Amino acid sequence: MTKVSYITLLFLLVTLPCKSQRIETGLQGGLGSYSMTDLKELNEIAVRLPPFETKLVHDFPAYFYYRPFILLKLKRISFGPVYTFQSTGSRISARDYSGEYLLDMVVNSNGPGIYDEIVLYDLYNLQYSFYSTFGALFSNLKMKETLVVNDESLTDDKYKFKSFNYYLEAGLKISYSYQFLDFGFSAGYQIQVGDGSFRYSENDDMKLINTENNNPVRPEWNGFRAGLSISYCFPQSTKLPVNP
Repeated sequence: MTKVSYITLLFLLVTLPCKSQRIETGLQGGLGSYSMTDLKELNEIAVRLPPFETKLVHDFPAYFYYRPFILLKLKRISFGPVYTFQSTGSRISARDYSGEYLLDMVVNSNGPGIYDEIVLYDLYNLQYSFYSTFGALFSNLKMKETLVVNDESLTDDKYKFKSFNYYLEAGLKISYSYQFLDFGFSAGYQIQVGDGSFRYSENDDMKLINTENNNPVRPEWNGFRAGLSISYCFPQSTKLPVNP
């Protein structure tokens, strides 16, 4: 879905005629786990390539994600546009008195999508809901390899790759409402949909390949998500009484 489509959808959501509609805007932040199987296999190869001993310091661990959103609330259903940014990375290193070697990989994704939420049960100011999100995944990978020996830089290579896929996330949410504020905790699982592999940013015909099996390398954002959110729900407009 293009940016124009999302803007058009947002306009329709805001202007949809419904007496019970309310607009909610907020931000969610949390921790995500990311499988990244193909990239982890690259690290297994890369750690053996140098003629000296190296160490895998980080291997795409769980890391933070951020998600602003705007929702249209219709009684027990909410839906609207959402944007998700998530990232993780890895590092292979070696260091002694003569120099230092580093191989860093940082991967992130920009994910515009459509969010929907259905209230399953409510009790006083607490609500228990099911949510799902579907959207696009624009992934970026940055690789940087450096080798410094006796204060002289022998290697300083940088590469950038990109890929496109879709994602689907679903889970449960508990929220507490206080006046026009809403505080929530959600837990779910995200699945990447598609086989879009990494392509060189400056040439779409060049793919990132695993040299041991000749398979293209793709991101894998599959994993659990747990986050906290805070949002503001705009009050309904009321009409003033008209004197006869």
